[in-house]
Amino acid sequence: MPLLGALLSTLFGGLAAWFVQVLGRKVAVACAGIAALAAITAALLVAMRTMVAPLLANMFATQYGQFLGLAFPPAAGNCLAIMAATMAACAVYRWQKGAISIAVQA
Repeated sequence: MPLLGALLSTLFGGLAAWFVQVLGRKVAVACAGIAALAAITAALLVAMRTMVAPLLANMFATQYGQFLGLAFPPAAGNCLAIMAATMAACAVYRWQKGAISIAVQA
């Protein structure tokens, strides 16, 4: 009986170790993909804010821009930057979703 117990323990131990290895690899790749998407989104948001803020500041410095400033709130530049960054992040997500799913399945 001790030999049968040792055999079963070794077989199930090896199977469990293999399962943990495969699952751990998939979780690590998924976490890396999520971190990459988060970094891309943050970089895109910063880039859009740095592009839109000076444009709006220069536009509102003119008389016509001051007239437009009556219709738009001061946070309009941030709203535009966030909307553009969100649309771009959605496009990047759709583009990379296939690549990440292929990497996770490997």
